[in-house]
Amino acid sequence: MAKFTTALLRHSSIWNIPESETKEINGFPENVIFKWNQGYEILHFINRYMEHRGWHAPVTFQKIESAIKTRLPFSAKTHHDVKLWLDANVKP
Repeated sequence: MAKFTTALLRHSSIWNIPESETKEINGFPENVIFKWNQGYEILHFINRYMEHRGWHAPVTFQKIESAIKTRLPFSAKTHHDVKLWLDANVKP
């Protein structure tokens, strides 16, 4: 898995969910709500997504974070929804 850290995050987030809870999420489940405002959830989701796509550039990590924080539609509720939206809307 890509190993980008919190130091690369540019947008503000809330940090009240333990990192261990978000590390347990595997893949892009359809039954897990994506909490776009939780720092560790965003960090681990982007790392998983970048590995899935074979992307490795820090600038791409930040581009994905920015897309999630500023353009993600409210209809993208689950990890699966967010993945599908990113597939259609974000290029490296």
